[in-house]
Amino acid sequence: MPERSKPIPKAQETLDAFSEKRGRGRPYHVRHSEVIGRAGNYRYIFGEVWPRLRGPLIAANHVEEVVEAFEKHARTYAAQFVPRLAEDILKVVHDPKFPKRPDPQINFLADSLAGRPNIAPRTSRDICSKERAKERTKSPHKIIRHEFYVECECGYKGPARDNACRKCGAQIPVSLDALWNAIIL
Repeated sequence: MPERSKPIPKAQETLDAFSEKRGRGRPYHVRHSEVIGRAGNYRYIFGEVWPRLRGPLIAANHVEEVVEAFEKHARTYAAQFVPRLAEDILKVVHDPKFPKRPDPQINFLADSLAGRPNIAPRTSRDICSKERAKERTKSPHKIIRHEFYVECECGYKGPARDNACRKCGAQIPVSLDALWNAIIL
């Protein structure tokens, strides 16, 4: 059989999305939605206990001191953070970019710990900031009414208002079965 003079062109679009190449860069090992959700939970928890926990946690220089601070001042949440995240908490609290005011400290610590132990604190903060930026770009408005063009048995032809005929008020059926039965009859 003779060889082709022209190569066979590759398909422009694949039929399945799973065989596509991944994007550039190192892949993340966590889902962004998990990180942002965990950050929200941590923000709530730290918001509850931060007035009592702030001083001992910032003064801590060893992992044991972080564990002790949680056991004394945030006992209800201690099992969730220590000893598993004690070393990470110590690193984040002593980070040069750690804020000075209480509310930004809560947010910084929560966003930093949300991706641990799978991703670094800085990457976790980046993910949280990107996801929050996406949320801010969404419109605050919602659709409050949608309209259809209807032909009613009463003789009205035109746009519907609130899923009903404008002339007689006959409701548009919601289920597809009702629509399908109406078309067949």
